[in-house]
Amino acid sequence: MKLKKTVRCMLGMCPAAWYIFICSVKLTAFVLLCAFFLLLASGGSMAEGYTQYMTAMSLYEIGEALLLIGVLFSVFIEDAYRSRR
Repeated sequence: MKLKKTVRCMLGMCPAAWYIFICSVKLTAFVLLCAFFLLLASGGSMAEGYTQYMTAMSLYEIGEALLLIGVLFSVFIEDAYRSRR
């Protein structure tokens, strides 16, 4: 029941908040894809490709942070939009 309410609320977001949310999801997906390809290039082994492996792990962590920051900014903009209405 709460999931329906959450989805309905997300679909009713203002255009600016929706744009930030979608762009943060796209950017996160791109960063995670880059991390995946770097892991493939390093062979998944820390011994063979240490710099590639560590870069991939850093990109993986940055992806999570980007999504969190994007969602937070989206919520802040939506809250400001709804308080003005």
